[in-house]
Amino acid sequence: MAKIIIVGDVHIGKRFTYRVNLKTGLSDRTIDFIDALARIVNYAIKNQADIIVIAGDLFDRVTVGPTLLKQVREKIWKPLIKSKIPIVCIGGNHDSPQILEKGSPLGEISLIPNSIVARTPKSVTIQALNSREEIGFVLLPYLTASQIVKFVEKRLDKTIEKERQMVLSQEYLKYYIEKEVEQLPTKSKIIVGHYFFQGSKINIVPYPDLLPHEFKIKKDMLPLDAIDLGIFGHVHTTQTLHSGKVIIPGSIERVDFGETSEDKGFYVFDTNSKKLEFISNDPRTLIKQNIDVPQVEDPTSYIISKLPNQTEEAIVRLIIRISPELKNKVRIPRIHQALNKAFYFELFWDTSLVQREVVLKDFILDPLVLFNDFVTKKYTKDPNLEQLRKTGLEILDNALAEVEEKQ
Repeated sequence: MAKIIIVGDVHIGKRFTYRVNLKTGLSDRTIDFIDALARIVNYAIKNQADIIVIAGDLFDRVTVGPTLLKQVREKIWKPLIKSKIPIVCIGGNHDSPQILEKGSPLGEISLIPNSIVARTPKSVTIQALNSREEIGFVLLPYLTASQIVKFVEKRLDKTIEKERQMVLSQEYLKYYIEKEVEQLPTKSKIIVGHYFFQGSKINIVPYPDLLPHEFKIKKDMLPLDAIDLGIFGHVHTTQTLHSGKVIIPGSIERVDFGETSEDKGFYVFDTNSKKLEFISNDPRTLIKQNIDVPQVEDPTSYIISKLPNQTEEAIVRLIIRISPELKNKVRIPRIHQALNKAFYFELFWDTSLVQREVVLKDFILDPLVLFNDFVTKKYTKDPNLEQLRKTGLEILDNALAEVEEKQ
């Protein structure tokens, strides 16, 4: 029996412009993301985990400064090296250079005993720390669409016509995955990838990393009967699919205000019982609230009365709609004082007298994004919203895939 800790997108090194330490040049919010992984590492050590799996985007960018890396070494790598818990980590779209020959901050994981970093597809076996069980992994790190085509062309030893590149790439990757799983000599077999998985829920308006022509993994590309688990990073919303055989662990910390209502954490998988448990990682609270100020005598007191509850150590964003005349009466220091226990807060003042016309700077034409936005807004209070959104996205994605195959 092996206990495997499963971690999704970490995004260490994400830049923030507030609460920056002048000595280190790092924002306290940037440190949040390191601390989020450190909590998981401490959990793994305390609970005698056998392996830690990171499903891509450990870092938010390819170039990481020495000060940030020092924090990572002290809080994460040193405890792991001391504990000897091995890591299986794949490259994601954020921390993988376009040119594979270039270095990556993921290289430091090689310092940890019995650990694997994958930047191109491959299969490996890792010995569990405590049970000594051999676990087989098929690793599918992020490759751009063009990189996947080159990977497939090299394997097939031929050039693929442009109009057939997506379909043939998916067909070949399906064949590749099946063969790699079949050849694994282990009882427990796990697939780890960093791609959009067909049918996964996208909590976005819009989701920046989901591009209309991005390579995606379909259900029929995985031999679900032959594996214990399929793990896919890239999408930040935690979820399980296909009776728990496929999981999207999501991000371990709230990345932006589109994730205010989502819990963040990690999974623990038992290779013997096949039990899968989600554990919350105590993410930073994000609060976004609109306040419409009517014609009142004391607008400052009114705004304070409408402030969200429990803002202590939270990141708060307030959009205050108020007339110019009333805005001049507001005593802003009083509002700042009322929010002084927040981790960080920002106020946006909308002093237009009429509802502003919404003008989109960039048009969003991805059908999945448009459908998600429409359903979310129209059926906000419907108890079947999540099922409607999930089923609709899956049907639409299947239809789009059929259209792509015919083109």
